Amino acid sequence: MSTRQPRFNQQVLLDTTPLPDSVPRVTEVGASSAPLLSASFFIGSRCGAYNDDYMKCKEDAHGRGEIDCMKEGRKVTRCAASV
Repeated sequence: MSTRQPRFNQQVLLDTTPLPDSVPRVTEVGASSAPLLSASFFIGSRCGAYNDDYMKCKEDAHGRGEIDCMKEGRKVTRCAASV
């Protein structure tokens, strides 16, 4: 067995690039897929307008609106966390 230490830590991946100031700060939902899937009906019914705005922004940007649609994405996350 080799005693060489690994070069990359695949356990913790952090992106230290700060978001632009125009993007509102929001805490992530912090749930795995199982609770999100079980709550998806309630999240969808309560946050449908925000989801529609986000999907419309992505559609209008033709798949290149990552930064442009981040505000709408944050609104979706904030709404989902409130459910």
